[in-house]
Amino acid sequence: MMMDYTLFGDVVCFDTTYRINNANHPCAPIIGVNHHKEIVVFGVTLLYDETAASFEWLFTTFLEVMRGKQPITIFTDQDAAMAKAIAKVFPKTYHRICSWHLFQNALKHLGHAFRKSNKFGADFKSCMYDFEYDEDFINAWDSLLEKHKVRDDKWCMNIFEERIKWPMAYGRHAFSAGIRSTQLCESFNSRMKCYVKPRFNVLEFFTRFEKLLDDVRYQELESNYEMRHFKPPLKMNVPILRGARDVYTSNIFDLFQQEYEKSLGIIVQTCIEDPPLYEYKVCVYELQREHKVIFNSEDKSISCSCMSFEFVGYLCSHALKVLDIWNIKVLPSQYMIKRWTKHAREDCLLDYGGKIVKADPRQIVSNRCKDLNRNAVKVATRTTESEDASIFFARKILELSLEVEKFFTKSNKNIDDGSSNSMDYGHECFSKCGQ
Repeated sequence: MMMDYTLFGDVVCFDTTYRINNANHPCAPIIGVNHHKEIVVFGVTLLYDETAASFEWLFTTFLEVMRGKQPITIFTDQDAAMAKAIAKVFPKTYHRICSWHLFQNALKHLGHAFRKSNKFGADFKSCMYDFEYDEDFINAWDSLLEKHKVRDDKWCMNIFEERIKWPMAYGRHAFSAGIRSTQLCESFNSRMKCYVKPRFNVLEFFTRFEKLLDDVRYQELESNYEMRHFKPPLKMNVPILRGARDVYTSNIFDLFQQEYEKSLGIIVQTCIEDPPLYEYKVCVYELQREHKVIFNSEDKSISCSCMSFEFVGYLCSHALKVLDIWNIKVLPSQYMIKRWTKHAREDCLLDYGGKIVKADPRQIVSNRCKDLNRNAVKVATRTTESEDASIFFARKILELSLEVEKFFTKSNKNIDDGSSNSMDYGHECFSKCGQ
């Protein structure tokens, strides 16, 4: 888990809705996403209660275990005690409220507004997602309050005070891996129900939880296998997509390819030139919403007002359109962040003493076994379609088993030689001590 957090702990989701044992104590996973944008587990906690003191102890302990590394962004539900602890323990972390939980709370507290107008929900979601600048959000929020007559509602006043934590107008600048909610935790909790039962004691819980972790890690192993042996299809055979496919993991490449497709429908409306800076106003064909893209012709840097790169970690369709205008056919390396690439796990990690942290040997052996089994079964299944192929395969298996045994014969010989030398050295020391 420490290795996973070092590599992918930039974004964390934390949720306490899952309950365990008859006392109904919260079981809270601490999770994120790996380079395939699949669930990765950083830890789990069994809490006695949900007070600010308990959360503070939890986050402090977690921070110590993870060598003081604070996440860039953490997603939680709208809980005051949790927020207090996060502000104290993770002062450098951007705390975001889960968009799904926020909307559910809106349904709960503003039910009268939802019932009165079928447009209230759409207007509320527009405030959550649609604006790039804080002043635009504030204007839209003020319009919502006036239009639906909820200006004096206490809940609306409270969430406006917390606006830095939920509308996208305040969240685009911080890397969040494209995450907006704790739905990852909900998905993980659903899986956990298949492994962990409320009647389990603590020992049974962690035994079964380890099994769940093994299966989560095996899912990444499968994705790594697919990544190494298969390439996702290109929808267009263009250099920028070919290059991106070679670097990104398959899931991230698919998302990037979607952005490239969207770029084909982008229209450039205006361009203000102030070399080396060029400011473009762009919009999607037949839509009025504008985005501002700034390109630097000297260092080939680019930024967009939608801040998609800052938020999700790969370039948006608006930026790709401007790069194409400048005939840049290869994606600049500074816009391929390593955590989304095939090489995300290649870094050496250090422990408290500065020594390299190695993966669990048992996990390495297990992964080897699963990988080799998969390949062997595929070949064996194929050979059963032909008697000659089956005979050939059986003969090669026998030959291969004899060759493999040679590796262990060499290892045993080296161990025997080493043991003999050690015994001689020990006998020599004993003799000298006797003298």
